[in-house]
Amino acid sequence: MLYAVAAVGVGATVRNAVDPPVRRAVAAVARPVSDAGSAWFALSFARAYLTWPGNPTAQQRALSSFLAPTVDPAAGLSLAPTSTESVGWMAIAAEQDDGNGDRDYTIAADTKAGLRYMVVAVGRGADGRPVLAHYPALVGPPANDPASTLDGESLPVVSNGAVEAVLDRALRNYISDSSENLAADLTPGALVDPVASGLIPRGIERLAAESSGSVLATVRAADASGDVFTLAFEVALVELHGRWEITRIGP
Repeated sequence: MLYAVAAVGVGATVRNAVDPPVRRAVAAVARPVSDAGSAWFALSFARAYLTWPGNPTAQQRALSSFLAPTVDPAAGLSLAPTSTESVGWMAIAAEQDDGNGDRDYTIAADTKAGLRYMVVAVGRGADGRPVLAHYPALVGPPANDPASTLDGESLPVVSNGAVEAVLDRALRNYISDSSENLAADLTPGALVDPVASGLIPRGIERLAAESSGSVLATVRAADASGDVFTLAFEVALVELHGRWEITRIGP
């Protein structure tokens, strides 16, 4: 048994010398998951609820697929005799769990009466499909917190010269869509989101080290008209055999 343990130890030492363990510079970050089916349900209900062409029966017909026969067919909406309403574009302005197992979607709707915001609460029916949890709510626009920094000013800058060199080269190739040149700095299977075509790199403004280990790269790029944009991309790197390579580039 002692000889076996010693052999395992020697094997591990040789393996580490020939092929040292990978030192990663980025950790995976869990992102909130959105339910596309429930979001579509909320948008569809909001459109049916906010559209009435001077005929309450037509609106109730549109709402019938969302409401059981025992529920008010107008979902609690009483229309004035000559009232009409129509909806142009719609979008989800916010979403969050309400703490009771339902999902609240704030819908922004461009209506004839102006921009309306409505919260639609979506739950799950007995068969697991989306269902309206309760009456909708007309609300104001979601509140925004003003940004105090956009380039990761509160984060430390990248101070590793080798990492800076790789990022400078790779980001220039990425923004100019030079796929072949970019490939030299990527690991096999690297995930690279497509970049807009026709951009010309103008330089890197700041490389900030995020707490997850990834790098927030603030860069400047111009389009064909000469307009200059300040853009931010997240880059994940890994050190392989003494060389830094990129595993991910995206927004």
